[in-house]
Amino acid sequence: MPLTARPKLQQWLALAGLSFLVGGGLELIRLPAALFLGPMLAAIAIALCGAKIRMPGQLYLYGQGLTGCLIARGIPTSVPEPLIQRWPLFVAGVLAVILAATLLGWLLARWQVLPGSAAIWGTSPGAATAMVLMADAYGADARLVAVMQYLRVLATVAAASLVVHFVSGGTGGGLPAVEWFPPIDPSELAKTLGVAVSGSWLAQRLRIPAGPLMLPLLIGVILQSLGWMHVTLPP
Repeated sequence: MPLTARPKLQQWLALAGLSFLVGGGLELIRLPAALFLGPMLAAIAIALCGAKIRMPGQLYLYGQGLTGCLIARGIPTSVPEPLIQRWPLFVAGVLAVILAATLLGWLLARWQVLPGSAAIWGTSPGAATAMVLMADAYGADARLVAVMQYLRVLATVAAASLVVHFVSGGTGGGLPAVEWFPPIDPSELAKTLGVAVSGSWLAQRLRIPAGPLMLPLLIGVILQSLGWMHVTLPP
């Protein structure tokens, strides 16, 4: 029986099982973003087999809120000293990357190499997950953007690893082990979940473009800067 003719529960179980196998396999070989890439590849395969399942709308929005909190956790509350000392160099480097990526995206869109605004989002530097979610919010093909963004992530990680290896003479340390179940502060976790859910819900009501991602991110950064919360998300 083709997958498209099977009950939705079986389609979900097939997606979950394949995501576990592919994501777990990529994680075992320590591939960057394995737990994102694995389920993404699994979902593409399941879709090509004719599956018609879709993520429920509210869960999708709250997932964006959690992603916003995840990004907020990585934003420092103070500017590191090396950035202050050499800020012109860092600003020039950031602007050069943005201009180059924007020019490439504009050319791909102008030459109609890719449909719609997918070229712009797909070549935009920054957090790949954020770009995928924002592309979807603005009506671009999120699947195409995801492939472009995470191919860029893999290429960048590979290039950076080679550069570090040769610059350091191969003396760098190994990859740190992931502590999957560390101690969690229940109150901070509750605050984080509250920001993710309430921020996503409010952004949806206010019809803010890409708001379910951006509003929790902004709230999380502000609350962390004020010392009122520490974004806490288990691995």
